[in-house]
Amino acid sequence: MSAPLIFVTGAPRSGTTLVDKMLWSLPAVDCFSQPLPLLLTQIKCAFLEGRNAPQSAMAHPLNDQQFENAYLETAFCDFLQGKRLSAKTIEAAIDAMADYSGQYFKPDDPQSVLADWTGNDLASFARHYFDRFAQKPRVQRQAIAWKETGAEEFLPYFLSQGIKAILILRDPRDIAASLYYGRADTHAGQPRPLLFTARQWRKSAAFFDHFSNDDNVLCVRYEDLVAAPDTHRQNWQAWLGLDGINGGVSLQSQNGKSWSGNSSFEPFDGISMKAVGRHRAVLDDDERSFIEALCYGEMRMTGYTPDISADAVLDRLQNGPASDYLERESLTHYAYDETRKGEESARWHTAMNKNAPFDPAMFLFADHQRAVQKALNP
Repeated sequence: MSAPLIFVTGAPRSGTTLVDKMLWSLPAVDCFSQPLPLLLTQIKCAFLEGRNAPQSAMAHPLNDQQFENAYLETAFCDFLQGKRLSAKTIEAAIDAMADYSGQYFKPDDPQSVLADWTGNDLASFARHYFDRFAQKPRVQRQAIAWKETGAEEFLPYFLSQGIKAILILRDPRDIAASLYYGRADTHAGQPRPLLFTARQWRKSAAFFDHFSNDDNVLCVRYEDLVAAPDTHRQNWQAWLGLDGINGGVSLQSQNGKSWSGNSSFEPFDGISMKAVGRHRAVLDDDERSFIEALCYGEMRMTGYTPDISADAVLDRLQNGPASDYLERESLTHYAYDETRKGEESARWHTAMNKNAPFDPAMFLFADHQRAVQKALNP
């Protein structure tokens, strides 16, 4: 019987790589960092095409699932359960990843995975792939971890296939600091619009809340993880049924070298709390308050404290940001124009009205909407 599989995800710059390295530090866990990003986006594109989604959604298919990108999560899960991956589909994704910087794990002969692939669903292929390209001795592996960023929408399907998950969430203001300042371009490329970043974070927060009581999902806040990493690691070991490791663990990359973090600002040894609250020294007041206004309900829902008051949110949403960060042509439709102002203002009114009916264009799950409403109307 193959080792159980754990899917690790979260918004970009939320701490997924730290989780990856902490899991890799456990001798019994074989951890793969972003091995199949374009296969996931290819599969999501096929789903969106079948729904006649707007072309803008195809450029970034792992999108925010709100407004024009909205759909019921059960529809995507049903699609994945019925989606068989042919050798041709996988070959195309592997070819596309040959020079793709977003794929970190790159086997020497990736097409060899197709030698005995007879076709099945994504979960079956993932297990096949990680068995083929094992990095640690197979007799040693008691669990396999697979890390991809921004892929929260795959969680319901993976859980239905017996795959566990770790979902990490981070203060959206610190994510923004990491995405827009320091050496951000090294890790994230050209900046994305503030509205795009905020909506992606709201998506992640929705899944975080939705699965917070699921025994097969560990929902971890970055701030809690860096404050007590050894405690979390021990909890993970117990959750996975692994033999315990006492004392601190030196973090290493899969290449055997010491891992000094992937901060946009400064390298550091081990695990540090330096990045917690960095937004106060990096973001200007306009950026911070706009992100807080967009994320206010979900911040309250997940235990983060905005600086602005609830009374100030609507005005902030209607005023918009001083800069949209529209450098990416494929995301220019996230410009904060009158349409976007209307969407966000209407969403705020819905969030503030605890009796408002569920609106899947604004909230990913019915319990997500109720949790936001409860956070704003205790």
